[in-house]
Amino acid sequence: MRINIFIIRIFCHLFLCSLLFNSTYAAPPQIKEHHLKARYIDGFTAFIQWPKSTFSSPDDPLKLCVLGDNPFGKALDILVDAHNDRKTRRSRLRAVDYLRQGNDVSRCHLLYISKSEESYVQQVLTQVKGKPIVTISSLKNFAINGGMIQFYIRNNKVRFLIDPQTLRNEKLQPDANLLRIADLVNG
Repeated sequence: MRINIFIIRIFCHLFLCSLLFNSTYAAPPQIKEHHLKARYIDGFTAFIQWPKSTFSSPDDPLKLCVLGDNPFGKALDILVDAHNDRKTRRSRLRAVDYLRQGNDVSRCHLLYISKSEESYVQQVLTQVKGKPIVTISSLKNFAINGGMIQFYIRNNKVRFLIDPQTLRNEKLQPDANLLRIADLVNG
């Protein structure tokens, strides 16, 4: 009987020590790459100004579109819902649309082109030319080949490359603070 109590105490002590050790030395949770990209996309809306003629009324939502496979899971929807819950008079409601090749992208204000659409990217960029639609992708050389914002990884960190002239050509005004933290095409 005495041995059983001793064994139980040792087992409990070891169990508690293992919990303490695991929680004390556990690595902090890592933000997944697609969550971070979704956060950037949501954040870009605050640092880019669309022409006043883009919206027919103050109640028109800012439409964030994903063309092709959705790499963000529910992350973008969650961020948009959180924004809409805390919306102020100065901010605009947001909406997310998930599109496939052949869908009308002209109703978007911000268009993320997934890697699944790589073979159509030039066709899509031609389709949005002359419209105030921010184009974003993780495709290699996207910003150099006519896109506006390109995500890439450097030193295990998500970075982005912006072509400010392409934004300005479509009457979109990037905030100076956004351009300060980005890498710039020809910059």
